[in-house]
Amino acid sequence: IRPPLEHGWNWQSRAGSTIFKHSEDGHDKESGNLDEVHKDNVEDDYDDEKDDDSNVSDDSDDELLSDEFDSDTSQKSHDTRKKSRWFKKFFESLESLTVEEINEPARQWHCPACQGGPGAIDWYRGLQPLMTHAKTKGSKRVKLHRELAELLDEELRRRGTSVIPAGEVFGKWKGLKDTEKDHEIVWPPMVIIMNTRLDKDENDKWTGMGNQELLEYFSSYAAVRARHSYGPQGHRGMSVLIFESSAGGYLEAERLHKHFAEQGTDRDSWNNSNRRVLFHAGGKRQLYGFMALKEDLDVFNQHCHGKTKQKFEMRSYHEMVVNQIRQMSEDNQQLIYLKNRVVKEQRHSKALEATFSIVSEKLRETMEENRIVKQRTKMQHEQNKEEMDFQEQLFKDQIRIIHEARDEKEENFEKLQQQEREKVKQSIANPKNTEDYKLRAEEIAKFITVQDKEMEEFVAARDRLIKFHGEKMDAMRRRHWEEEVELEKGFDAELTQLMEKYSTHITEVAADSV
Repeated sequence: IRPPLEHGWNWQSRAGSTIFKHSEDGHDKESGNLDEVHKDNVEDDYDDEKDDDSNVSDDSDDELLSDEFDSDTSQKSHDTRKKSRWFKKFFESLESLTVEEINEPARQWHCPACQGGPGAIDWYRGLQPLMTHAKTKGSKRVKLHRELAELLDEELRRRGTSVIPAGEVFGKWKGLKDTEKDHEIVWPPMVIIMNTRLDKDENDKWTGMGNQELLEYFSSYAAVRARHSYGPQGHRGMSVLIFESSAGGYLEAERLHKHFAEQGTDRDSWNNSNRRVLFHAGGKRQLYGFMALKEDLDVFNQHCHGKTKQKFEMRSYHEMVVNQIRQMSEDNQQLIYLKNRVVKEQRHSKALEATFSIVSEKLRETMEENRIVKQRTKMQHEQNKEEMDFQEQLFKDQIRIIHEARDEKEENFEKLQQQEREKVKQSIANPKNTEDYKLRAEEIAKFITVQDKEMEEFVAARDRLIKFHGEKMDAMRRRHWEEEVELEKGFDAELTQLMEKYSTHITEVAADSV
């Protein structure tokens, strides 16, 4: 706990105090040694308050507020409440400061609710720590601190400011107001041209510039029409250039207005008789110009009636110029985007055309190569067919010869058997006697029986041999067809791989071209 001051709290004599003592110009006389002596922040204050509250005498809110806060504070006015003996000097000091001075982050404050008690000598750098202290003060003088917080908040609100919330950075700059400033302008945009009359005619009437002459004189500013004001005395020397009813027209009129201002022949110069120069050496008249206001056109139309009056209306500057310029900017951005997109699409289209041309050429070459391959394949097939036909015919001839030789052998075999039988029959043609005849007849019958039996065995064996040969021929043909099918399948697979290879190659060439 900090020791008490030697001469008591002595609020009036506290050097550097920004609450109870100020210089004549309203600024506090802060010195560098204050920061060295008082380096306590708000968090240290809270710790000190906890320690002090445990040792301080029991000053209850009821005792402190018994004299001045015996009635409901809500029924008292703000001014009455802040004139309490606790807060009077604090708010008098606050009222002597400007808003900027109040919000200075480096300004230090004492808590008026802590005077005469623990925490009275503590400094709070800025109003935010003081407000936080008043709103969060613990056990002692709670109502008094809450009263301070409420009064300080209301006072700052009436002064048009507020305590900067905790965590916000104290700003060093002040920008524009939230709402954009708008004003009414003459529409369509017009520029008043003064001193446009020339001389008097024979009727003692003033003459001056013509419409076309005025437009040509300011041809570089894209005005669309020109008019002149006439009165009882003729040309009044007052003309108007009318521009297009668009933001672009307004900018052209404003550019002309600035040109006049830059060379010192604007509205101010015209209205100032000391600066106004109507003639130059040689008799040339000096023209003056400025953006038209409603008052200017009222003067212009002073002697006009009905349809001869120059029509105009007052419109919002934001609506007619700012919003249109923003829209033009957005449209321009969109146009640039679309142009870039068109250029990109054109490049892409050209790349596609080039790729298509390359792919088409590759396809044409491939088709031509395929045609040649097909033609060669067909020719090779025909040659192979001729060779196969020739080989087939050769083999068929060989087989035919074999078959014919076989048939001939069978015929010879049958003839041989018949000859043998005939020989046996002829051997008994002239028998010597009956017994001999019978014996030879028996031998012949036996021979025929044996021969028939052998022939039956031969036929059966021949049938088996033919059947076995047929089975082997069928197996051989089956193997042949299976091999032919396998060959066709293998050829089809190899052809498919070949086509996929060259299709992938063409696709890669097309991708590289893009």
